[in-house]
Amino acid sequence: MFYGTTYGGGTGRAGTVFQLTPPSTAGGAWSETTIYNFTGPNGDGAYPAASLVLGSNGVLYGSTSAGGNPSSCFGGGCGIVYELSPPATPGGTWTETILHTFTGQNGDGSFPGPLTLAPNGVLFGPTWSGGAAGAGTVFALRP
Repeated sequence: MFYGTTYGGGTGRAGTVFQLTPPSTAGGAWSETTIYNFTGPNGDGAYPAASLVLGSNGVLYGSTSAGGNPSSCFGGGCGIVYELSPPATPGGTWTETILHTFTGQNGDGSFPGPLTLAPNGVLFGPTWSGGAAGAGTVFALRP
């Protein structure tokens, strides 16, 4: 299986996370399933613009370039880092956990980019702005 994101679209029009499943027979069609719909700056993320990272037990980690706290970053939110846990049974609902909501204030970054998962389970990533000098940050999160 492969996983990816769309920057827009989905039921919330704020992007999706999807799964591609290979065909059961060679030359057959792949199937696509939307496993999560972002809802935007109401606490959830919006507009995922970076690839996903696959963690242990099929957990997916990612970031969104907007959403989160609606009172930050001109009302659109400064982005989030999230975790999607797979369903207990195939075809069930994936569960989102927000690991960090960026504010762009007091040294916190804004608009997170792609993540890297270290062997010790820590997520690292950059933000494109915010931080002490306003030029971005590098962050570490332990899920």
